[in-house]
Amino acid sequence: MAEKIKINQQENNSSVKNTKKDEKSFLETVAETVSWVAGNFVKQTHKLIEQSTQNTGNLVNSLGENWLIRKLSGVLNLNWLIGASANIDLQKAQDTVNKLKQQYPQESPSQISHRIMVEKATKAGGIGLATSILPGVAAALLAIDLAATTELQSEMLYQIAAAYGLDLKDSARKGEVLAIFGLALGGSRLLKAAGLGLLRNVPFAGAAIAASSNATMIYSLGYAACRFYEAKLDESTSLNSPETLNTLKQQSERYLETAIAQEAVMDQILVHMILASHPDKTWAEIIPELKVINLSENSLNAIAQNIKSPQPLDSLLNQLNRDFAIPLLAQCKKIAHINGETTEVEQNIIDAIAKKFDIGQ
Repeated sequence: MAEKIKINQQENNSSVKNTKKDEKSFLETVAETVSWVAGNFVKQTHKLIEQSTQNTGNLVNSLGENWLIRKLSGVLNLNWLIGASANIDLQKAQDTVNKLKQQYPQESPSQISHRIMVEKATKAGGIGLATSILPGVAAALLAIDLAATTELQSEMLYQIAAAYGLDLKDSARKGEVLAIFGLALGGSRLLKAAGLGLLRNVPFAGAAIAASSNATMIYSLGYAACRFYEAKLDESTSLNSPETLNTLKQQSERYLETAIAQEAVMDQILVHMILASHPDKTWAEIIPELKVINLSENSLNAIAQNIKSPQPLDSLLNQLNRDFAIPLLAQCKKIAHINGETTEVEQNIIDAIAKKFDIGQ
């Protein structure tokens, strides 16, 4: 009996030891697991913070160190641009581009981008101001809401980025929008020549820009965006290279100068349309009204030089580029519809533009 009890005690002791060993093993396993999870959590957290800091730092550095951004900040109001791009629906912008790519599968990113530019330039013509805000017939007919159209332009830049296959949710796009504005609008001299002096200030309710100046801005931005993203995706070039940036800047300024010349032609045709809608007006009476909407110097000078004998419509149409003819036609239709009835003279101008550039009505 004593021997049996001894054996049971040994078994119990062994069981206790095994239990303690199992408990120790279990606790060690738990501790190791907790340690591993905690360690990996710390590592992953550190990695995320590091990535976030790096991304943020890269963006801040690119804005602060890039000479284009520094140049931009001396000419344009950065807060104004950042505010305009902050309201963009990125998913909607991406979906729009996806549909265009499906509809035109053979077209290059630059061709898709051109379609986007034309659509935005045409759509912007409808973002007018109430006639009660601006005095005068010409101002009321040709004024575009500056703040509203800026959001449209920012949306265009995101869509062009999508056309080139870039991720719209990448924070780098925000910095690129600023860089492209800087590239497209060049120096203060060109801003003034294009009638874009208001871009130095934060837009306010009722701030107006001429319809033609708006078209110039949209096409110049679109052109600069295409050149920018082509350079960005070209493995043989670097956007950090002063030579590359200088080339982009020169290309964009040349285009802007061409666009400003088109703007002057567009305005002269628009004045023809206003006179057709208001035969009681004269060219001399129209000029003071045009100054209210910051018409470009080139346009005002061209109108003033031809005030006694305006250039014939056919002559002006021969000087016009199709890109500018499309928003011009939309604006002319808007002017004609103001009075609720299109006169014969108004219709003749509309038909002449549509026929010359083969634009369906």
